[in-house]
Amino acid sequence: MSKSLPSWLNNLIPYQDAIFSVLITLLGAVLRIYNYDSFPPDHWTADEYAFAWSGMSLIQDHVPTGWSWLTPTDDFPTIYWEEKGSRYRIVTPWFDHPPLFSLLIGMTAILGGAKEFFDCSLTVMRIPSLWMGIVSIILFYILGKKLFNTHVAVISSLIFATNPNTVYLSRLAISENLIIFLSLVVTLLFLEYYQTSKSVYLYSAAILAGITPLVKVTGIFLVCFLIVLLIYQKKWLESLIVLLIGAVGFSLYYLYGWIYDFELFKKIMEEQTNRFVDFAILKYLILPSVFFEDGWLCFSWLTLIPVFKLGEKIKAQVIALPILIYSLLLVASGAQSHYFAWYTIPFYPFLFLSLGLYLEEFRKQPDFFNASLIFIFVGVWSIQMNIGKWILSSSKGEYYFILATGVVLLVYFLDEITKHKTRRITTITTIMAFIALMVANVNVVFNYKP
Repeated sequence: MSKSLPSWLNNLIPYQDAIFSVLITLLGAVLRIYNYDSFPPDHWTADEYAFAWSGMSLIQDHVPTGWSWLTPTDDFPTIYWEEKGSRYRIVTPWFDHPPLFSLLIGMTAILGGAKEFFDCSLTVMRIPSLWMGIVSIILFYILGKKLFNTHVAVISSLIFATNPNTVYLSRLAISENLIIFLSLVVTLLFLEYYQTSKSVYLYSAAILAGITPLVKVTGIFLVCFLIVLLIYQKKWLESLIVLLIGAVGFSLYYLYGWIYDFELFKKIMEEQTNRFVDFAILKYLILPSVFFEDGWLCFSWLTLIPVFKLGEKIKAQVIALPILIYSLLLVASGAQSHYFAWYTIPFYPFLFLSLGLYLEEFRKQPDFFNASLIFIFVGVWSIQMNIGKWILSSSKGEYYFILATGVVLLVYFLDEITKHKTRRITTITTIMAFIALMVANVNVVFNYKP
């Protein structure tokens, strides 16, 4: 095939993955940078300020200070930020979250000119998350290529780069954005170890996974992920070493609490672990309270089922284990009682890998049933977000919608009943539909108004 291409294009073929990854990353970067400091709006979550203040105080005063409304902090003073119209209970030492991400955001705020808490701005505070989100697109592309092929990498990365909820959440100065970055690095390092048997990759992955409890306690799922992968391969000694590294990382958080005020630290930890109220987590996993219900995210959960049946088990394990372990951890930690949108962030790369694999299989062998499912979950959601108001307000809009739906699905139906004699038309329709969905994602990011 390559011999039939122009010589200049033929020379580019070995670099196609570099070209695709750079172009997709640039697209994702533009979407993430656009109005990054105005949406999500200020105080959509005040946790952004808690992280910045804790980091600033650790660097400047060597003691963490932040805001908290947890019961053990009832005796601490409350201040009013007139410009924001918000009250904060200022707590010293602050133990709501581990210190590592706070240090990153605090250092950024200081470098951006903040000298005191009220100098902090989203324009500066969100920069680390912004960069991690952009670099994560490249890492995600590499992971898709490493596990599967260029087609899956392109499809998955385009969804990851343009999905509106993913774009919006990746802007927040929230610790899960560091966890998603570390998740991708850890997974890539483990795959290098799996392919080369070089221990340096495994122990590098283990160390990075081991520090995630210092980012957020739920980050321990990466340690569990590595341990389970190694047990599957009957690497007993290696799994024990990873367990020890994870235990050291987790214990450092307790050492941090002991250094400052262990009694208050224990009370905070006790309240954090007493949040379990019910088993409603399933609803929040599939339909979380993000900016809007997301067809891409909902449908991704369904695509996990065929992933479990992959012939090469390492691929299924790398995709499914992080999702399952993180979900179980959220259940065990009582996240359902206070489920926030950013809890979904670590799911996105692994769910979208599953979705990308499913869509690539559909591209190769399109059929009416899967086309209908994709339309119901993703197509209808995209239409609702982009032209739904026009369809509902126009006197003939619903008829155009029905006609267009019938025409598109008829293409796939005819392909089946004619025994694939119309496959070329079907393939073109599939590619055009996917491009339309990507354009629709971009349109939502640029024009969404809550």
